Amino acid sequence: MEVRQRLSACALLLLCMTLSTNGGNILVWYTEGSHWINMKPVLDTLVDRGHQVTVLVPSVSMYMKTNETSRLRYEPFDVSFTMDDMQEILQKLLHFTIYEVDQMYSVQMFITLIDLLNRNLVMYLEYLDGVLKSETINKLKDGKYDLLLADPMYPGSDLTAEILGIPLVFSLRLTVGNNWERHCGQLPVPPSYVPAPLSHLTDSMSFFERLKNFLLYAVQDIMLAYYYWPKVDKYYSEVKGESNRQ
Repeated sequence: MEVRQRLSACALLLLCMTLSTNGGNILVWYTEGSHWINMKPVLDTLVDRGHQVTVLVPSVSMYMKTNETSRLRYEPFDVSFTMDDMQEILQKLLHFTIYEVDQMYSVQMFITLIDLLNRNLVMYLEYLDGVLKSETINKLKDGKYDLLLADPMYPGSDLTAEILGIPLVFSLRLTVGNNWERHCGQLPVPPSYVPAPLSHLTDSMSFFERLKNFLLYAVQDIMLAYYYWPKVDKYYSEVKGESNRQ
């Protein structure tokens, strides 16, 4: 009888602990298109496991509808561009990556890519303005989130996570040269084994393919270091300076 009582007490204790367990409070960085479609099942699974998931959503979005019923919570923020502006940039980028890359010489490809990156960057920084230079950032600070989950399609998740003082988790490996993953997410990507974006290589490479992959990483890093990162670094420095003064 005493053994049964002990077992019953243990079972009751485990049941109480299970019922009282709280999930995490997760903030999700905005993403769009297929990247949102890929992330959505992950977010649904997190909700199924008891986590509270809040997604940052701009006033212009092709896939996210904040007025529709959803198990996800939404934190809206304003942007100054229109839906037509977004679709134009996206169409040019898709056309380049799907139809033009294979028809271009390497130099021509990188010149075109730099132009597209600069155009995209203007829009990306407007996303950041809508989050970090508005009342939205104060709402996020009050939200007491446990981590920031981000698709690295758009920059700024690392800066936002730093301002909020929470961990950053990337959902996949994406960016050109994997800069954000390597420098911000600290993802190990040895160029002898991990194919660079736009290389069309696999993880099984010959010696000359590994050499090509290594050179692609180097060229992409140089390209971003001179044409992209200085603008991002300047923006980050301005925002962090304002944040420290507040």
